[in-house]
Amino acid sequence: MGLESFVVGIKASMSKDRAKTVQYLKDYKLKSYFADNVPEDEKKRRESFLERIVDENFKRYEGELGGVARKGTTRGAMGLAMLNDAAAYVSNIPLANVTGLSYALFAAKTAAEIPAMHRYLKKSHDWYGAIGHYLMKPINYLLPIIGGAIEAGAFERMVRKHAGVEASVDFIKEFGDYIPFNERVRSKMKKPLGEAIEMPDKMAA
Repeated sequence: MGLESFVVGIKASMSKDRAKTVQYLKDYKLKSYFADNVPEDEKKRRESFLERIVDENFKRYEGELGGVARKGTTRGAMGLAMLNDAAAYVSNIPLANVTGLSYALFAAKTAAEIPAMHRYLKKSHDWYGAIGHYLMKPINYLLPIIGGAIEAGAFERMVRKHAGVEASVDFIKEFGDYIPFNERVRSKMKKPLGEAIEMPDKMAA
């Protein structure tokens, strides 16, 4: 289930269709709120609320998800990087020339993202998402051809994923008992070590 949830979540973040994010949250992140024991009219009310907050959160980041100049530069750079990698396999171009051009294209793509990233972080404070985004760049750079394809839409995937996370938090605040992350950590630290890590009975015995 964990792997399935991860794969479906990636697919949802790749799509511009907000309905896919709603369906992903219903089926995985918020599954217990739409269980069989929940009355149908209540399910409909919750689904309507979820659709509304997903839409609101996506609209909040429309400026970051759009940006014709940025997307043109970043997609164009990654397209050239993919062609550059492909050409290296069918020609006698020196490896240093190939890697040098790819590095320059990845650097250009990263530079083009800076204004949008700055605006995004001011709105979202999603530092973990931004760090993960930048940590993936060297890995994508080292992957021939597919690395450029992955990197091309990485920024938009990060934004859509966080918009979904924010929507799930808003939903839980409305229908459940939401506990902020820092409070969860604080409560764990107050417990004995064995309880904090929730050891299985057979291991604790």
